[in-house]
Amino acid sequence: MTDIYLEKNLKILRERKGMSKEELGRRVGVSGVTIGYWEAGTTTPRMGKVERVAQALDVTVDDLLFQNFDSNKTDKVINAMELDVTEDQKRAIELILELKPEDVKMFIKLMERSVNGEN
Repeated sequence: MTDIYLEKNLKILRERKGMSKEELGRRVGVSGVTIGYWEAGTTTPRMGKVERVAQALDVTVDDLLFQNFDSNKTDKVINAMELDVTEDQKRAIELILELKPEDVKMFIKLMERSVNGEN
């Protein structure tokens, strides 16, 4: 049987988007308290709400339910490389790791232009 990671993923993905429980709740049509209950596993959203949550977080329903997002993965990589990074740099790394391969190429070009002072 496939494991379901809704509670864990909901919190991780919401925080990665920089959204409060209240903001996500507004987008989904529930209260921030309800989002908190879902994240705690106290209650479970109906499928229609799961779809709205996935849309608000810009992920698929499958990702929200079944993808095992490891919130510590970036920390492990940073520690293994003995890097000293700010929280903003860490967040940038997390976002890069979430990009589709074709978007990584575009991101690299954009960052190279920024580093080189090009417009």
